[in-house]
Amino acid sequence: MVRKRFMGISAVLLITVFILMACTDEETAIAAEDAATYGIIETHMSTEEKLEDFYYMYKLLEDNYPFFNVNKRLYNVDWLKNKKKYEKMIKITKNDAEFFVAIDKILNDLNNPHTHVFNGNVYRSYYKHFYPDEHPVLNYEKSMKRYGFDGNVENIGLDSDFDFLATNDEVLKTAILIENKVAYMKIDSMSYNHIKEDYAKVEKFLKEVKDYEKLIIDIRGNTGGFDDYWKNIVGFLIDDTLKAEYYCFYRGNYRDKYDLYKVPLSKPIRKLDEEALRKFPSEVKEDYDYYTKNLVIVKPWNILDFKGKVYLLVDRYVFSSAEKFASFAKDSGFAILIGEPTGGDRVFAEIPFAYLPNSGLVIRFSAELGINNDGTINMETKTTPHIRVDATPNEDFTKDACIQAAIKD
Repeated sequence: MVRKRFMGISAVLLITVFILMACTDEETAIAAEDAATYGIIETHMSTEEKLEDFYYMYKLLEDNYPFFNVNKRLYNVDWLKNKKKYEKMIKITKNDAEFFVAIDKILNDLNNPHTHVFNGNVYRSYYKHFYPDEHPVLNYEKSMKRYGFDGNVENIGLDSDFDFLATNDEVLKTAILIENKVAYMKIDSMSYNHIKEDYAKVEKFLKEVKDYEKLIIDIRGNTGGFDDYWKNIVGFLIDDTLKAEYYCFYRGNYRDKYDLYKVPLSKPIRKLDEEALRKFPSEVKEDYDYYTKNLVIVKPWNILDFKGKVYLLVDRYVFSSAEKFASFAKDSGFAILIGEPTGGDRVFAEIPFAYLPNSGLVIRFSAELGINNDGTINMETKTTPHIRVDATPNEDFTKDACIQAAIKD
């Protein structure tokens, strides 16, 4: 009887072990296409070389990345404690393509769109953006070899996932929703090469609607780009200079490695007034090394004498520079925000790139903890709209909850 019970317990334990092993294998399994699919060259790295790269990346982020605690609170992911799991993922990769996919999955666990590994198209897009300046990371010899790139930018097309660098697609749409009353602007991207091009279009449209009661600016789905795009629009519509100020905190010393990533006018956190520190989450004082106060200023430069209300439509995809527009519009009083909380990660300093020493793979990672005016972490609480409604866009504006909220306000 005892023997049968023992055998029964053993069977249960074995089944449990097999289930746990199956779950673990599923968590760490890597499936990849051939290397060319990711725009990289196969160099047959050894497991030791792959692990060295992983440890380098892990330490780099451990020392410099700002959102580990935010990731735990929002997504219940303790990235640093997952080290053994990530090691296993690296060890079971059979080639460089699988290693690339493993790194991609590991970084995706951080749930931050600014943090990712470059595929070949993204690498070339950024290389072209910074050219003719020699970017200290992108010009790393092993990186150029990894991405099969000879430095010739003539035939580089820009990756669609990063079209805020430059895109030939139209990013600005305008419309009259209600004649003589409600005007509408849709901005899909703060695209670099549309800043000057769209300036004239914006001016022309705003002159046509300067006597309207309401202007709706729709940035839903806008993942960012360059601040000058949205500042041009604000400048047309204001009579007086608008300002907003934001604290940002940094940790680690990776930024000191390259002039491009250094933070001008930063100060050691010990010099920050204790009363100010008490307004921020405790991790700011405990985990960060230096800070800046960033003043966003927009001056009127082509006054149209617009007296109507401005509404800014936002959703969860509003990120980076578009997020800066959203927070500035709210905090300066420029616009009434409608929709749902944004995606966050308002940044001021250059977002760092880093190459992995053996593979040459290039990663990009957030390295700035932005604070909202209420003392909360921007990446955690985002920017909340004044009027919260379903932010789903609808081609029929009479059925679009955000647009209708602005019309009825």
